[in-house]
Amino acid sequence: MSNLLRMVYVSTTTHPVNQANGGIQVDVGRILMQSRKNNPSHEIGGVLYFANNFFFQCLEGDQAAVNRVYNKIAEDPRHTNVQSVLVKRINKRKFANWSMKYVALEHQVKQLLKENGFSAFSPYEFDEEMIDKMLNLFVTVSDDTSPADQSYDQVTEEKPKQSILSRLFTRKSAA
Repeated sequence: MSNLLRMVYVSTTTHPVNQANGGIQVDVGRILMQSRKNNPSHEIGGVLYFANNFFFQCLEGDQAAVNRVYNKIAEDPRHTNVQSVLVKRINKRKFANWSMKYVALEHQVKQLLKENGFSAFSPYEFDEEMIDKMLNLFVTVSDDTSPADQSYDQVTEEKPKQSILSRLFTRKSAA
């Protein structure tokens, strides 16, 4: 059985942002830097989206590691009203190539929200279907602000161990 977990949480920033300022909010930048520094050693990856003073973040990794990170987030003074909105065991990561992908896809998100009957980004109201649509958008759309920086295993199934001789003398097939 896999111990790989996907958790999505939402929260509200404790430092509201004037949307007219543009650019990345200071707390978001700090969270990204901290995530990208700490997550690889725990093999955690995911995606972060911030809009309308709400955080929407997906964490993927070993269940115990994801729970530790989530508990830290819940205690972080930059967040209030932290709520886990999706938790499920997975066999394959959606964000296997990012320690923490940041998406600044305001136009695409607004379009997705409009198509699904939302007038504004309000992630506390999302059901599982809408959460999946958001995650699928974030994984499929290219965003130059967040290039891939990791290569976590896509599948958690155990591979048979090879002897040292078979690893040394295994032929690679031509591409």
